[in-house]
Amino acid sequence: MPPTSRIPPLLQPFARTPKNESLLLLTSTLDASANWLLTRFLCDALGSGQKDNDNGEAKNVVLVSWMRDYDFWRQEARKGTGIDLGGLRTQGRFAFVDGLSGLFLPADEDTADQQRAQKLPAAQPGGPATRGPQPLPVRGPPGRTAPATATAQAAPRAPASLPGLYALSSISLDQMKTTIAAAIASLRPPTAATRTLVVLDNPDILLASVPGLTAAALTSFFLDLHTQTSVSHVLVHLQSDLALLANAEKPSPLQIAQQNLVVKTAHMSAKVLSVRVLDTGVARDVSGVLRVTVNRESWADIATVGEGGAVQAPEEVGSEVLYKINGDGSVRVFERGAELAV
Repeated sequence: MPPTSRIPPLLQPFARTPKNESLLLLTSTLDASANWLLTRFLCDALGSGQKDNDNGEAKNVVLVSWMRDYDFWRQEARKGTGIDLGGLRTQGRFAFVDGLSGLFLPADEDTADQQRAQKLPAAQPGGPATRGPQPLPVRGPPGRTAPATATAQAAPRAPASLPGLYALSSISLDQMKTTIAAAIASLRPPTAATRTLVVLDNPDILLASVPGLTAAALTSFFLDLHTQTSVSHVLVHLQSDLALLANAEKPSPLQIAQQNLVVKTAHMSAKVLSVRVLDTGVARDVSGVLRVTVNRESWADIATVGEGGAVQAPEEVGSEVLYKINGDGSVRVFERGAELAV
């Protein structure tokens, strides 16, 4: 079964990048994860290497995640859409940048053993932590080994035996941009139809973890990535929980920064997708609500959908649908009041 057949027909217009180059925003909450929708974007963009979407040939994709590692996304993509991220990596069509392990997870005993085996200097007790090249921490069953991925150096490069795997090891936005640019450059040469989709999963965690980082700096970071020659679209996934966005009598600096980031990114985006739970609470046959809002006004010379007076395509019209995630990873999407059907 082709991977794109795992995307319900009602969802296909919304899990597709617009024809015009643009920024896209996806928001979610803790009780309504957007992982299932991100994998559908990957599926539509990567396809099976043929002309699988309405925008021409399948795209290259770079996924940067600050909350989840490569194994998580590889398993989610295989379970939910049937695409093989490992095979696409070796083909030069997909690259993953790990923004979690090198920045936020402490080195464990297995990592220390790997450092000694590779004759890498380990941090001394009471001394500064070594931030040079180091393998990713191991997570999973005992005995599992973790591949060493490239770190954010001046000229980051993935190991020849593990193409398409990169890791961030610096909180500097410039270093992050350098590493992501290296991941983009490692993919197959782009053409007019096979340019790159960059997916940024939860970069808003940097607001809470990097001292002095502002929403303006992050939105500039998004725009810098979008201006790369081979990049056609940038999809940004941010959190929109009420605890972060609700107006408080005395809002915390983090609340203010998160509000600014979500609002600024929404204004820059051609399309805003949001997933949330039902307003009435939990239901057995409904996992949540997907709302799609389309921006038809151009911003800072970034093209948006529906310009020029052309007839609007289905993906150019805002909508709201319900979805149900099944145990096998598939998803059902239906309109309010409709019977639950595939």
